[in-house]
Amino acid sequence: MRKRSEISWEEAILKVVEDHGGVATLKELYQDVPKIRKTTSSSDVNHVIRAYLRRMTRISGKLKRAGLGIYALPDKKLKDSLFNDIQRGKTKKEILRGLKRESLHYYVEGILLELGNIYGYLTYTADHSALFNGKPLGEIATLERIPEFTSKQLLDIIKEIDVIWFSKRSSIPMPKHTFDVEITTDFSKALFRAFQLKDFRTNFYMIAPKNKYNQFQKKITVEPYSEIKDRVFFRSVEDIFSLYEHAIKHHELKEKIIVET
Repeated sequence: MRKRSEISWEEAILKVVEDHGGVATLKELYQDVPKIRKTTSSSDVNHVIRAYLRRMTRISGKLKRAGLGIYALPDKKLKDSLFNDIQRGKTKKEILRGLKRESLHYYVEGILLELGNIYGYLTYTADHSALFNGKPLGEIATLERIPEFTSKQLLDIIKEIDVIWFSKRSSIPMPKHTFDVEITTDFSKALFRAFQLKDFRTNFYMIAPKNKYNQFQKKITVEPYSEIKDRVFFRSVEDIFSLYEHAIKHHELKEKIIVET
C-alpha cells in the first residue's frame, strides 16, 4: 500500500470525486483530500486544492465544473444540471419555461447555496435531499445543522427556513440573510419564520415569481410583519437566476485572467 506522502494531489482529488459518485463539492474535497494526501502543517490545504482543481478543469481536463463549487469526472452524466444548461447557452427564459414548480423551488435553493458559499458565508438549508447540479442540497450547504445561536424554541421554527447565510466572523455563526422560496404559497409561513429573527441583525428575502409581488406587498404591511418591513425584500425568481448566470460568467472570466499560485 502506498504511503500518503507518495500520493499526488491530483490522485487524491480524483479519489475523493470518485468516492462521492463522480461528483464532489468543495466542502467534500476540503474535508477528504487531506485524509488521503499527507500535507505539512504550514500548507494552506484549501488553497492548494483550488489551484489543482483549476489545472484539472482548465488544462488537463481530468475534471469538469458542475457548479460554482462542484466538480465532476469528465464522463459523468448530470441530470437536470442548471450549471451545464447555462454553459451550453440556454437562456433564462428557456430554462424557467421547462421547469416544474417543485423543481424550480429546489433550483432556487441550490443557486442560493452556491452563491452563499462563494460569497464567503456559511450556508444552511432545510431541504437536504433535493438534487441540484448533481448533488443533494445538504451536501452543497456548508452546515449540516442550524447553529445554536438562540433558544431551542426559536431554532425549531427558524430551521424550516429554506436557505440561510450565516456570518463566519463571530465565534457563534449568526444569521445575516434568510431566503424563503414562495412558488405556490402565500408568504404567511415565511414571514412568520422571519419575524422570529426580528431582534437579530438579519435581512429577509422572499423569492417568488414576479406576479406575486402585489400579494407580498399586502402581507408585509399587516401587523406584526410591518415591524420588519424595511428588512424584508421581495426578489423575483428571474432575479436569482440572473445573479447565478453572472456569477458563472464572472468566475470563468476570473480564471482566465487571474493566475493564483
